Amino acid sequence: MASVRAKDTKPEVALREALRVAGLSFLAHPTDLPGHPDLVFLRERVAVFVDGDFWHGRQWRLRGHRSLAKQFAGSPNRTYWIKKITRNVERDALTTRTLRRLGWRVVRVWESDLKANPQRCVRRVCRAIQKTAA
Repeated sequence: MASVRAKDTKPEVALREALRVAGLSFLAHPTDLPGHPDLVFLRERVAVFVDGDFWHGRQWRLRGHRSLAKQFAGSPNRTYWIKKITRNVERDALTTRTLRRLGWRVVRVWESDLKANPQRCVRRVCRAIQKTAA
């Protein structure tokens, strides 16, 4: 797991490039906000997270399983993975709530959504920015 990146992942870099093409400027990886968002738009107070499907608990749905537990049914480390991913999901929810209480709008972009339709993800970020400007 030491080789798993926390920042500058391929999906994150792809989103940054797409946002730059759209003419948006942002700050990457600020350390002074809860959860350390991948991107922030300071003036608009929008925090963006690019979540990996496996690490943040979506992959079981994409694979057609009925639950996270079913995804790891045959794994010898089943308990470890269920606990780890469940904790990640809980931490994501806490981070989102905390940022919203601090007056930030939070956008979470799934890795698979970004791969399937990067422009749709850019539009989501743009809508969040426009809502704060209104």
